[in-house]
Amino acid sequence: MHIKQLRNIDFVFTILLILTQPQIGSALLAQDCKANVEILTNNDNAVIFIDSILVGKGKVNLELTKSNHSLLIRESLTKWGQSPLKDSLKIDDCNKNYIFTYELKNTGLSLSKEILFEGGYSNRGESFFSLGTFKILLGSAVVLGGIAAYYKIQADKKYDDYLRSKNESLLNEVNRLDLYSGISFGLLQINFGYLIYKFLTD
Repeated sequence: MHIKQLRNIDFVFTILLILTQPQIGSALLAQDCKANVEILTNNDNAVIFIDSILVGKGKVNLELTKSNHSLLIRESLTKWGQSPLKDSLKIDDCNKNYIFTYELKNTGLSLSKEILFEGGYSNRGESFFSLGTFKILLGSAVVLGGIAAYYKIQADKKYDDYLRSKNESLLNEVNRLDLYSGISFGLLQINFGYLIYKFLTD
């Protein structure tokens, strides 16, 4: 008997509290108040988050409580460098149907096509570094470097001989070997310059 009376007193107290404190009453009622919300995008692969929770892809229809909700739309979960779309959804009427429409622009790089986590960057076409041209340029760079070093060493030896003997013909030989070394080194620089250019642009 006492328990029943206690429950009745609690019920009456709750009603009085709602009537005397409208803000508390509206807050309690708002918890059960939900509006129908439809979110439309122009991309069927777009992923939609509401209040940091994934709710669907492309187009979603759901119920949201009367409140302000954060919206985040990403073009895809498999793109890098994309700019997500952010918005705030103000739901202030439970008897109203809300429709939010968003147009996404195609930005970012697709991980499945452009970037591979394990293999680094990968173009849809064949990379320059896998072509025979790259191997030829790399091999010629090694050869030109060896030739330039060889002629320079020979020139230094001839110059040492010239210092000992003061023979003018040796000095001419030194100049000729230095010229060959300089030409080889110049070609090596052109070769490296082209490789660096391809590395930065490919």
